[in-house]
This record gives sequence, structure tokens and C-alpha cells, in this order.
Amino acid sequence: MRIISRYVLKEVFTFFSISLLTFTGLLLTVRMLKLTSLIVNRGVEVGQIAKVFLAIIPTFLEIALPMSTLLGVMLAFARMCGDSEMVVLRASGISILKFIIPIGIFALVVGGTGLFVSFVLRPWGFSTLSTALFEIARSKSTSGLTEGVFNKIGQLTLYAEKIDYQTGDLLKVLVDDKRNDSQRKVVVARRGKIVADEETQTLSLLLAEGVAHETDGENYSRTEFQSNSLSVNPMELKEEAKKGAVARELSGPKLQETVNYYKERIRSSDAEQIEVYGQTLTRKELLKKFRRAKIEYGQRLSLPYASVVMAFIGMALGIMSPRTQRTWGAGFAATLGLVVFILYYSIFSIGLTMADRGALKVWIALWAPNIITTAIAALLVYKVGTEQWQSVSEGAQKVLERVGSLRKRWRKQS
Repeated sequence: MRIISRYVLKEVFTFFSISLLTFTGLLLTVRMLKLTSLIVNRGVEVGQIAKVFLAIIPTFLEIALPMSTLLGVMLAFARMCGDSEMVVLRASGISILKFIIPIGIFALVVGGTGLFVSFVLRPWGFSTLSTALFEIARSKSTSGLTEGVFNKIGQLTLYAEKIDYQTGDLLKVLVDDKRNDSQRKVVVARRGKIVADEETQTLSLLLAEGVAHETDGENYSRTEFQSNSLSVNPMELKEEAKKGAVARELSGPKLQETVNYYKERIRSSDAEQIEVYGQTLTRKELLKKFRRAKIEYGQRLSLPYASVVMAFIGMALGIMSPRTQRTWGAGFAATLGLVVFILYYSIFSIGLTMADRGALKVWIALWAPNIITTAIAALLVYKVGTEQWQSVSEGAQKVLERVGSLRKRWRKQS
């Protein structure tokens, strides 16, 4: 049995590795096309793009690990069934339940890897990504702008009909400046350019041949100019980008500390305005930050556990008759696995959305999919392992036949 277990683990690890590389590669390919566009069309340095590329890999791994676990285990058992190896094992008196221990060990290893990705690599990735994007914004300011679209630069809104990403020149520019609550400035210019000053750590928007419209209370002024300049502190860009991303950049202990701090501030104050980390927030804003921090922490625990459950679902789904395997091939198992994972992740995403809106408790939203899939995995492994079902497809057929007979009986009685 020890030799057989090692053989099964080797097969599972092979298919798992192939699946992981494939899914990670597919997810990264989409981003690579966009990153390549930044290098070719917008003049961003290759080193900065490489830093961004490395930073986004942990985010993809968090999704790719449970998906690859499901497919890796399923394809391994499907291959063994296709070559009649599983038939020989069963004929030799070796139950499918004997493979629970090796598959469980593999699932725990992948789950532990998922925890490391969630609590260490993922926060590092988001933090590094934030820093890298800030450096790109500082050194190549126009790389983040899109022509013909209203773009946010800190508290400035900028529109440019044409942008030269190599020189930074802007044509037919409109700027809406809302940095002063008591004043509002709208500037229209024929030409513009964004220049970064390394020494003062500021960005300057140089405008030429335009008109500035300003309102101060009930006063209005219109000023024509040949040249004008608006300065932006890059820290405004960094803070603006971080407003919705602080929680995901925190390490596990720091995130837990933040959750507890938010909880304490909500309990200790009945005021409508509450000071949090030097900021004054409304109670509604604080509750929203508290929910998102809880969701972030719970998600880091929930998704790694999904890898454990998916391993056992994959084992049950991979058991099929040699005839089915020869007819449909490995593609049938792969398609079935993708459908299962898409259903799981759809339920998970819906729960996250409801929890973020406050319509559902966070722990229910995050763990309900895992609890449901755990029950399904236990049922499938038990039915197939005790040979009450020769395969999950056969079991599903029996269930449908039973439901059909109950419907016929109910119709006769009614």
C-alpha cells in the first residue's frame, strides 16, 4: 500500500504541476499583453514592468492552487481508470477509501502552501505593486493616462484629446481642480505636458495657450494665459491609490490587529464622526472599512481550505469506468472539474458581494461554499469508496431516476 500511495502521489503531483503552470500562464498572459503595451507604447522601463509582473503572480496563485488541485487529482485518477489500473486495484481488494490518507497529505501540503501565499506572498505582492505603480506614475506620468478619457491624477481630473506617451505632450487639455473646497478651477489649454521633478518629488502639469475659469463663493474670474503650471504632490497619487487597498497589503498579524482596532472603535464610540488612524470617518464609512478588513482576513483562510476540499472532490470525480474514459477521454474529466470550480467560485463571489454590502455575515459568506463542498466531497467519496456508486456519473444517473420515479408517483397520487 505504501508503494501504491507513492505511485498515486507521483501521478497527482505531475498533473497538478501541469495544471498549475497552465492556469497561471493563462491568467498572466492577459496581463502580459497590457504590460507589453506599457513598454512599447508608453515608454515604461522593462525593470518597472518586471516588478509589476512579479507582484501580481501571488494574486493568481491564490485562485490557481484550488483549481489545479481539483484538476490534478481528477486527471490522475481518470488516467488510472482509463488504463484499468483502478479496476485491478479494486479486484485486488484495495478500496478507494485507502487513498484518502495520501490524497489528504497532498491536500494539506497544498492548503499550507495556499496559507503561505495568502498571508505572506499576497500582501507582499499588493504592497510591491502599489510601490511599483507609484514609481511609474512619478517617473513616467503619462503611462497611466488614456487619451479621450477623463483621468484621475490625485484630486485633479484631466482630459486630453491626444497623448504622446514618449514625450509626455498633451493636446487639447481640460483640467478640473477640486483640491480647494472653497475654490473651483477649470482650465482649458491647447497644449500641456506632465513633468516630474526628482528633487522636490512633485509632478507639474505645464499648460500653454489656455483659459482658467475660477469660482470663489459667488465670485467668478476668467484668465487667459500663454503658460500656466499646476503642481501635484505624488504622495496624493499614492494615498489615492491606497484608499481601497490598505487591508490587502497588510500582513496577517497586522490585519488582525486592524480588525480588532476597528471593532473597538465602533464599540467604544456612539458618535457619528469617529477618528481612526488620524482620519475622521463617519460611522458608515468605518463600518464599511471594518467589513472589508474582516472579509480580507477571512478570505485568506477560506481559499486555502478550498484546496483541501477540491482534492477529495477531484478524487471522487476522477473515478469513472474505462468505457467512459475511452469514449470521452481526459477532456471529460477536465471539463467536469472546471464546471465544479466555476460553480464554487460563483457562489463564493456572490457571498463576498453580499457581505461587502452588509446583507450577509462575513463568516457565512466565506465559509458557506466550503461547508457545502465539504459535505458534497464526503458524500461522493463515501458512495464511490464503498462501491455503492461505480462512478459519480452513475450515481447522478441513479439520483435522477429516483427523482423521476418520485415525481411520477406524486402525480398519480394527486
